Amino acid sequence: MKRLTLDMTAIRDASYDDRERHGDALRLLELAECGEVELGVPLQGSLADLRGQFGGELAERVQGLLARAGVVGLPQVARLSAVTFPADTLLPGAHVDGFQEAWDTVAADWNGPGKRPGDFDRWYVETHVLRARDVLLTDDEGVRTMCDRLRSEHGFPVDAESMCSYVARRRDKE
Repeated sequence: MKRLTLDMTAIRDASYDDRERHGDALRLLELAECGEVELGVPLQGSLADLRGQFGGELAERVQGLLARAGVVGLPQVARLSAVTFPADTLLPGAHVDGFQEAWDTVAADWNGPGKRPGDFDRWYVETHVLRARDVLLTDDEGVRTMCDRLRSEHGFPVDAESMCSYVARRRDKE
């Protein structure tokens, strides 16, 4: 079973039926429900994208997504922040050595393609690496570029792919 990590672009695509990639997101949810993939949602990443708000429409949609079969909330990275909260998902020492420094180095020398990822994107990527997941699904070109550079320049095991290309590749195999 492939263990996939979703960023907020994929979460929004799954949550709103008027989005262009909603059909692909629904296909991922079907694959998760039948046990072919596990979809992981980094809790700190989604909370950072929600600007630290536990309430509101999108927050409710994220909670609804987490309640679905085959979708899991991923444990937190143990770093003090506005989106780190006391819970059984916060494990002491759970972080990736050298990750912050590598992220900052790549961000300081950003030349694309795509827009330089924000600090909130770091939560998705570090959680993905920390939990040794298979593929980070994002339709954010900048996040995919960041992952490529973290892998090629700093040796972090992170593979990122567009949700659409992942679903298309799966369809081609079926």
